[in-house]
Parts: sequence; structure tokens; C-alpha cells
Amino acid sequence: MPDAESNTFEEIVSVLNDAKSVMLVSHDRPDGDAIGSVIAMARLLKGLGKNVQVVNYDPVPDALLFLPDCELVTQPSGNSEADVLLVLDCGAKERVSEEVWKMASGIETVINIDHHMGNTFFGKLNYVDSRSPATGQIICELAAHAGWHIDVKAAENLYAAISTDTGSFRYPSTTAKTYRIIAGLVETGVDVGEINQNLYERYPERRILLLRKMLMDLRIDFDGRCASVSLPIGVSRQLDIQPGDSEGVVDVIRSIDTVIVAVLFEELPSGKIRVSSRSKDERFSVREVCAQFGGGGHNLAAGARLSGPLEEASDRFLTEVGEKLKAF
Repeated sequence: MPDAESNTFEEIVSVLNDAKSVMLVSHDRPDGDAIGSVIAMARLLKGLGKNVQVVNYDPVPDALLFLPDCELVTQPSGNSEADVLLVLDCGAKERVSEEVWKMASGIETVINIDHHMGNTFFGKLNYVDSRSPATGQIICELAAHAGWHIDVKAAENLYAAISTDTGSFRYPSTTAKTYRIIAGLVETGVDVGEINQNLYERYPERRILLLRKMLMDLRIDFDGRCASVSLPIGVSRQLDIQPGDSEGVVDVIRSIDTVIVAVLFEELPSGKIRVSSRSKDERFSVREVCAQFGGGGHNLAAGARLSGPLEEASDRFLTEVGEKLKAF
């Protein structure tokens, strides 16, 4: 069920049917849902005879390079002549780099398909379902509505999209409908064992070394209810950490039995501090905490960017977490 301000699938399908070419983008530092959704959508549109460009400021994370057609994702260059800009898995224009927007500056029609709470409805057409567990699930629903064929390569990308954003189907946003959609994807020929091994059991050594380093500096606050780790830029450079390597670390520390809130603070080359936060209880919304710092996301998973330095940024954020935990 889309959010009240959304356009309909019919309106979006009509615009896409009329377009000859489509530029597809997702948020910077793309995760599994972002990459899987844009690649799958690109295959669907190519199947309709459309010319497609798939663009992201950041490259595909190493952990997702096994996905079919991941080579479609390119970095911004020149000016796009596409008829439509389709922005997936992105709740605000600011989540997409200025370089990408510059490339798309000549495109008048912007369509936004997303599942994040607090979406700013920045498109000319918007379809936002904040109750959906993943943008990949919305793409499946759109394809079913339009009668578009999902082949096995698109299905593998959509499986990855939904699996990663549901924590491998562990998060409470996962519904019976999600499982029915996944069953349909598997029926196309998706090898569940292989794709899950690629997603969750083939990490580069540097990621495990990173996890070891961060767990050695694990911080526990507020009577064991908050766990946090920090990733200084020096450690990233020492271990040659790549975008995406730190994904999932926050879920490891969230698994501590007393912890309600888990937070990762990552120092970026720009000096900004990337915050990735998780909650185990719907009553504690990390989205509300992140919103105080200009961020957003979901009640159980949200992020923000803070000004540095790293230690001061983590103290500011954890102070707000502590205040919210007092009323919990």
C-alpha cells in the first residue's frame, strides 16, 4: 500500500512506456537493495526495448560484483540525453551526488520509487511505500502490475535486493507477501544456496580484519542497552577498506542480548562522519534520532552524516540516544 501522496503504478508505467530512454540511479554508497533494484529495473526496461543508463557516483561494492549485469552500473560522465530519470531506493535528492544530478540536468521527468520513511517526494512522479521492506519488493509489484517478464538475471538481483534489506528475512517488515514474492523469484531459476553464499559467506579478508579491529574497541553505554563502534579514516586506509566493507558490522554488535541500539561511526575522507544505526525495538526509532542530525531512514535502521571530528560526533549522537533511552 503506497503512502497517500504517491502516484499510481498506472501513471508511472504510462510514462515509462512512452519513454525511449531512461537513466536509472540510486543513492550514493549503494547497498544491495539499491544495486539489485536498479539492475533489475534496467533489465525490465531493456526488455521493453528502452535504452538505459545506470549511474551511481560510487562503484558497485565488491561484495555485490557477483550479481549479473553489475557492469551496467557506471559513474557519472557528460550529460544524459535520456527522456526519464528513474531514481530508486532514495528518500531525498541529497542522497544522490551533485555529479549525478549534473549529468541528469537536462531531464525534465523524474520518477522516484522508494520505501524510506520521510521521503521528500522530490520527483515529478513518486511512488513511496514506507511499509515495504525493500525497494526491490516494490519493483516486483510494479512488474506484476505492468505484466513485465522477470527473467532469472533480474530475479537474482531482486532476490539480493530484498534479502539484504530484510536482514535475510529477519526484520519485522518482512511479510507473507514478501515470502510469496521471493517464491516467485526462486521459481524463475534463482539458485538460493549460491546467491546466499555470495551474499553472506564470501567476504574479503580485509573485512574480517576490520571487524576484529572494531570489536576490540567496542563501546557499551547506558546499562548495556547501546553498543557502538568507530572506524577512523586511518584504519580504513591501513586495511584498504572499500565502500561496502563496513556494511553489516552494526548488525553484529546489535546481536548482543542486552542491546537495543547499535551504532557505527565511520570517518569519511571528506571529514564527515557517516552514522549507521540500528534498533531492535520498534518503540525506539533510530530514524527519529538521525532526523535530529539531518538524516533519515526507517524506525529500525537509519543513517546520518555529522560534522567531525570522529570522537565529538559520536559523543553528540550517543548523547541523543541516551536521552531517548531514558524514556524507553
